This record gives sequence, C-alpha cells and structure tokens, in this order.
Amino acid sequence: MSRKMEKGKGKREERLGARSVLAALWLSLFPFSIFLFPPACLGATDEPNYLELAAVLASDGNYDKAAIEYARVDAADPELDAIKYHTLGGLIALNQQQPEAAVAAFEKAIAAGQSEPTIYLYLAQAQFGLERYADVLQTLDRAGAAFDTLAPVFLMRAQAHWLRKDHARAFAVLADGARRFPANTQFLRREVFFLMELGLYQEAAARGQQYLAVAEGKEEDYVAIGNALKRARQFEGALLFLESARLKFPASLNVVKVLAATYLEKGEPLAAGELMYRASLSDPTLKPEAAELFRRAKLYARALAVNAQIEDQPLKLKQRLGILIELGRFAEVRGMELALTRTRLLEDEDVRYALAYALFKEGDFAAAETHLAKLTKPDLFRKATELRQSMQDCAAERWRCV
Repeated sequence: MSRKMEKGKGKREERLGARSVLAALWLSLFPFSIFLFPPACLGATDEPNYLELAAVLASDGNYDKAAIEYARVDAADPELDAIKYHTLGGLIALNQQQPEAAVAAFEKAIAAGQSEPTIYLYLAQAQFGLERYADVLQTLDRAGAAFDTLAPVFLMRAQAHWLRKDHARAFAVLADGARRFPANTQFLRREVFFLMELGLYQEAAARGQQYLAVAEGKEEDYVAIGNALKRARQFEGALLFLESARLKFPASLNVVKVLAATYLEKGEPLAAGELMYRASLSDPTLKPEAAELFRRAKLYARALAVNAQIEDQPLKLKQRLGILIELGRFAEVRGMELALTRTRLLEDEDVRYALAYALFKEGDFAAAETHLAKLTKPDLFRKATELRQSMQDCAAERWRCV
C-alpha cells in the first residue's frame, strides 16, 4: 500500500533530469540566439532570402515557420553563408526535438568556422538529448573558460557526470558551482536529489531543510524532502515537516499521499485513512486506497462504506471480496459469484480461489470443486489440493467443519 502511494506521488518527485537541466540552460542562453541571428534586410531581389527570413523567425521563437523557410534555402548556392546556414539548421532541429540532426548541423557549423562560443552550448544541449554525456563534457571543455560565469553550465556538467555514474565528480562540480555562485540555491537543491538517489535519506533530509531555509521551495521539493525523512525512518520529523507542507500547499494531493504513507509506516493506518478519504472527496480515484487503509485499521464498516463509493466496478468488487473474506462473511461472497463472472474477475485465479474457499466454508463442496478444477498457478494448485483434503475430511466427519 505504501509503495503504491509513493509511486503515485511520485515519480513526480523531481530529480532534475535532462529536460529540466536543458530548460534552465535554454532560458539563460536564449538571448544568444538573437545575437547569432540579428534581423537583416531581406533585399529587393526577385526571390526572397529564405535564410535571412528563417533566421528572423527563429530569433522570434517561431521555429516551425522558420523550418518551412529554411527548407527553401538552396544549400548548393556557392554564395551561401555556411556558418549561418548550419547554425540555424541546428537551432531549428534542437527546438523541434530532433537532437541527432541538431548535433550534425552544429558540428558542420563549427567545421565551417563558427567561432561564437555559444555554439558549444547548443551542441552540448543536443548531445544531452541523445544521452551522450561524455560528449557533453568534452564539448563544454572545448569552449574553455568562456562559460565560467554561467551557473547553468555547472549544473549541466554535474548532471552529465551523475548520469555517467561518476558521483564523486558530480558532487565536486556542485560544490565548485556553489562556491562560484553563492546566491544560486539550485546547487544545494540538486545535491539533495543526488543524495536521495544514493539512498542517503538522512543526509538528504538535512541538506533539504537547509535548502528550504534559504530558498522558496516548490511543492515537489517538500514532497521529496518529506519522503527522505520518512525513508530515514525519522517519522516524527517527517510528520511535522509534511503537516507544515500541507498548510503551505493545501491543494496538493502529493503532499497528502506522502503524509499518509508516513502515518502508515509509523503504524497509524487510521490517520492515513482519514487523510486519504478527505483527499478522495476531490479525487475519487483515491477511494480504493482510503478503503484499504480503513481495512488495515480494522474499521471494516468504514472500509466497506468507502468501498461502496468506488466507481471502478471490477476494482470495487475485488476489494470488497477481500474484506468480506477477512470478516468471514462467506454467504455474501457466495452471493457475489454472478457479479464476479459478469466483470470477468474470475479470470484472476486468486479471485477464483477466494470464491472457492468461501463456497467451501458455506458447505457447497461441489461448487467449490468446480472452481478449484480451473486453477493452474502452482501456489494455488497446492492450496486447492489442501482444500480438497479438507472437503474429504468434512464429508467423512461433518462435525469437524461446524
């Protein structure tokens, strides 16, 4: 249950992967694209200068339209500006999510004599999109000290080292970046997520709280740090932290899910269930989890009441079956056979065995045997054999099964 809630949250926990790194880098570098391609006179010739027109469109961020004009350029024209042509082609490809074409174009631009250092950032960005992290680092090195004043470049270097499993170098680059840019809290933030990926949750939580003390954290930051505290089994600290996060982000389901998972791991399923039920009032898909938590708290009436509100009929029936079996209400399980057949849940052998067991407990051995005969899974086949033995014993000495 707790794993499911963590998965729901989750993967929404940001690890600052390639996309976020590149987005931050692109935002910091966008002015360079205008510098590389200043608007130019399109001339008064009979045929428009498609390269200049594409450059103007690209500088305005209209890359789809730029691609149309770029495709009209005569690449065989001996007077073509090869540097501008290939650089522009790379930018268009990069922004149309075509990193392989972008890499080829930027390399051609460099070979043609492109000397603007920014070209190496664009090339590194395209290589990052292709997961060529060693090439990313080599490309950034080719620019020399040109980017020593750009914090996003240090973040990109750290991420590239990390994805190459060179964790020591990644942490070293983060430390270097933090020294160079003391006001930039992203280095500390990234360190938190790196520590979490290594499973160092206690250290991640401590560093995370340092980060939140100096930065305006996002919802996912609070979720991730709360999770780190939970995984470090610092339940009291996690609960205090996540309850404060719930006040800060009252509409966040992710905060609620992690908070509920923390209560559950601390051994308080009722508190977790109440949280999930309240959240389910705005998100009905959470009702199965709320019902399960009430079952774990042994509040079976609450569990069945919430289960009755579930809209997904197969999910609702399967959960209800489990609760009724646990309560020993076998006659009600027997009454569910038609619904289980209609929803094709009996194709799930675990469900079929549960029904067979209920029929056995109700004394209908023939009906139980009908379902047992259809079981093929090894573990259930063994259980079916044991149940058949019980039925034989009951048939011989009925008093044993009263």
